Parts: sequence; C-alpha cells; structure tokens
Amino acid sequence: MKDVLGHLLTCDEETVRRFRLIARGQGHRIYWFHSMADADRFNARSVARTRRLGLPAVLRRMERVRAELVDRLDRLPPQALRDAAHEYTVMQWLPTPGWTHEQDHMREVRAWWRARSTQLGRTGR
Repeated sequence: MKDVLGHLLTCDEETVRRFRLIARGQGHRIYWFHSMADADRFNARSVARTRRLGLPAVLRRMERVRAELVDRLDRLPPQALRDAAHEYTVMQWLPTPGWTHEQDHMREVRAWWRARSTQLGRTGR
C-alpha cells in the first residue's frame, strides 16, 4: 500500500514541477511520457525513492505536496490552463496524473483489500 501512496505522491510532485515551469513561462521544458515504457521507468524510479521512507513520512510529504499543488494551480492565470503553445494544455493532461489516476489506483486498492480480507477471514487471522 505504501508503494501505491509513494507512486501517487511522486505523480503529484511531477504535476507541481510542471506547474512551476508553466508559471515561469517554460512549459516547453515539460517532459511528456510518450510511451508506457517512459511511464514505467518513471514509476519504477519513483517507487524506489519513496520505498526507503516510512509511512508517516510519505503521508506528511503527500500532505505538503497536495497543498502546494492546489496553491500553484490556483495561482496559474486562467489562460494558462488552455495555452495551446504547450504540447498539451493543462486541461488536457491534468486529469491523467490527477483524479482519474487516483481513482484507478483506488479501485485496485479496494480489490486488494477485499481479497486480503477474504484470505485473512479464511485463515482466522
């Protein structure tokens, strides 16, 4: 479970990094994943980095990063959300590392929890 949280954390950190670039007028410097291999490499590195942290540290970092993400999104000028000068507009890409991504992982977490609960129920633990 901590790996899933670490993965979501680093995706939020990447979103903050993108918002910083856009705010500085450097949206052209955003690196986009052009294949699942790119995304898989990012995910493997990010989970490896957060694996060394304890759960309380991951949760604290998630809280800080989420607050910064909301603050930076709030400070972007509205026209930046649809700026076609970038490879993808914020409106096009934000749902992917944001809420749809988290919803997909939460479905996986719920399925894992149900399977685990069933298994624990059978073993009497």
